Amino acid sequence: MSTDSLADPVNGASPRRLGSLRLRLVLAVPLLAACVVGVFEWSLGGYEPLAEGLARTAWLVLLLSAAQLLLIEALLLKPLRRLAAGCEAMESAPVPLMPEAAVPAPGLSAELDRIGHAMLRARGSLWQQDQHARELKRELAQQRHLLKEAHSALEARQRELAGLVRTDALTGIANQRAFDETLRREFKRAQRQRGLLAVAVLDLDQFKQFNLTHGTDVGDAALQRVAGLLKERFKRDTDVVARLGGEEFVTLLPGVGMAEAQGVLESLRDELRALRLPDGQGSLTLSIGLAAASPAHPYLSAQALLQAADEALYIAKHAGRDRLSLAA
Repeated sequence: MSTDSLADPVNGASPRRLGSLRLRLVLAVPLLAACVVGVFEWSLGGYEPLAEGLARTAWLVLLLSAAQLLLIEALLLKPLRRLAAGCEAMESAPVPLMPEAAVPAPGLSAELDRIGHAMLRARGSLWQQDQHARELKRELAQQRHLLKEAHSALEARQRELAGLVRTDALTGIANQRAFDETLRREFKRAQRQRGLLAVAVLDLDQFKQFNLTHGTDVGDAALQRVAGLLKERFKRDTDVVARLGGEEFVTLLPGVGMAEAQGVLESLRDELRALRLPDGQGSLTLSIGLAAASPAHPYLSAQALLQAADEALYIAKHAGRDRLSLAA
């Protein structure tokens, strides 16, 4: 039997179904009572006037029917209505857990009450678990958002660190690692396209003595001025200016041959000699070694090209400094 047909109309059940059930009980109970009374009268075997027998039978049937209806109402219909109300409560707002201090009397009503209380407690427990699951879901979403932000910040930090790794901290130009990567890439491009590629290694003359005389702060400022001059002179998108370490710099000039690079570097030496350093600390001079790869003068590798320029610098240093030497 569906609990919807037993629930009270106030609790949302259908009044028509409940009335139909009661009507069937009202018709069935008197019939059952009449059968019981008839059997009882027959078993007595007495002979009474027809009117008196019918009257007494009618009264007995009415009394027995009323008693049965009251018992059914009290012991069956009311507990089932409460049970139906408890089931409906499980689909609505959360309900508090039922206290277990009051223990109902034994019987059908007590068992149904116990079932109803257990269902209400289960509803409360399920609702609490659902709330807990929703809180966990919200917390998980928040943690995912924080993790995403942290991941973005980490990627930004990695990009920043990668930039620092490829940049000289003092002068702000490329460092040797960045230069080596670019040299290999441009050398392969020049080989593939049969193009030109010039490399010049530049070294400040007697810079260690300059540092001892004027101090490292002035020396650092001088290196920064030299780096700025190199960036101003070699500012094409393809030009690369880097600091190899200490007072040694290098330039990479894709698409430039030996003669053109020599003219630009000689002008650079003149500009550096005319450059006044901070606090009137005099001027600096450059020794330069230049090597250039071309289809007519190829090199086996990028490292061989750089080594040729470095050897030309060594010759310039031992020839009296402040001069440019060409690789053989």
